[in-house]
Amino acid sequence: MIPLKALMLAFALLMLSASGNGYVLHIFGNANLDDDINDQDLAYLERIIEGTEEPTWLSDADNNGEIDESDISLVQSIINGTPSEITIVDSDNKTVTVKQPLERLVVYTHQCAEILQLLGAEEKVVGVRDTFAEQPNRFPRLSKYQSIGSGGEPDVEAVLKTNPDAILAYTWYPSEESLDDKLPPEVEVLRFDCECSGQGPDDMRERVRLLGILMGARDRAEEYLQWHDAILDQVEDEVRKIPQNERVRVYLESTPEGDRPMSSRTAIGTGHAAHKLVEMAGGVNIAAGRLPGYEDTAFEYGEIETEWVLSQNPEVIVGRAMGPGIRPYENVNDSLLESYAQDIRSLPGFDEVRAVKNDGIYIITNDYAITPNYPSAVLLLARWFYPDRFADIDPQAAHQEYVNMMGLDYDVREKGAFFFSEEQAEDL
Repeated sequence: MIPLKALMLAFALLMLSASGNGYVLHIFGNANLDDDINDQDLAYLERIIEGTEEPTWLSDADNNGEIDESDISLVQSIINGTPSEITIVDSDNKTVTVKQPLERLVVYTHQCAEILQLLGAEEKVVGVRDTFAEQPNRFPRLSKYQSIGSGGEPDVEAVLKTNPDAILAYTWYPSEESLDDKLPPEVEVLRFDCECSGQGPDDMRERVRLLGILMGARDRAEEYLQWHDAILDQVEDEVRKIPQNERVRVYLESTPEGDRPMSSRTAIGTGHAAHKLVEMAGGVNIAAGRLPGYEDTAFEYGEIETEWVLSQNPEVIVGRAMGPGIRPYENVNDSLLESYAQDIRSLPGFDEVRAVKNDGIYIITNDYAITPNYPSAVLLLARWFYPDRFADIDPQAAHQEYVNMMGLDYDVREKGAFFFSEEQAEDL
């Protein structure tokens, strides 16, 4: 029996592993700090107990301060899919012990709900926030579930009436003060960033695999990950061939939030998920490094003068559409997206911008692109940016595969309004 030393300079080991072996699966018992829990972790634990290997910060599977045979037993049960509990680190870097099996979930986050559908685990949901009811095409089953009110002012009484095992929430919403602090200790709040992260694809890989293990749906998680990686590999292989000085210069913005939309736009910079999409598709975001951090966060998002955009003369403009009325699976046409593109086209002086002259204004919707579906959105952006290089790819076919994995009876070519392109609307 070996005490878990204050060698919780494990974070350094985590970083070492992350840089050498891809991402780290944040489940206690992942002793070798790789991307899964498997027989290699059992062997690693044996070596720790024998004294031939140093403990890592995730070695202590039962999180009791000691590494011994009970940790081996717990890891074996996780591999077999029969644990009574699993300890994880969520996207808020909070250590949470989750009972198994999870049978009753309350869900606030749309993106995590899509993952539950990918995993075939939506039957475990007993309550959802009010906005699910507005999206029967995207969430055919969950939209009919009991509403537990909004996330801005959580109805804790309604949440507790569902008798949940756990709650899936955003990292920032609802706030801990309005939700977590008012719950009994037996109800755990798991906060996950299930969007396409500005940190890169590994965040999504880790999130889906972790949730696959928690939901007892490893095989379904692997099906998604194979789809995810095959698409991104295809784009990365081609983008890698494009010299940096030949890459398309992109002005990236979001639906304007300021009160001077004709002279000041809401631009998106580094750290933001939409920036990462542009980057993965081979674009160069001209606003990157020129914007303030958003509300003390690491990602750049804020106002930029149209005069500056004019001076940069970008080859492409991408707008991220979100806000009232933008529900891409529910909208019957792309009129709102076309209107957004026309607003950009009509900005003073923009008739001289290369993107406008060459019909290079493109609109993507947040609930299509900044979700676990984002690989198909990267395909779409890559085709827009480099039509000759990506002439043979079909972003909508990739999106349809994703929709099929979620179990939706939904034809993305015939329904919804996911994007708008002046020059390619008919082709795609």
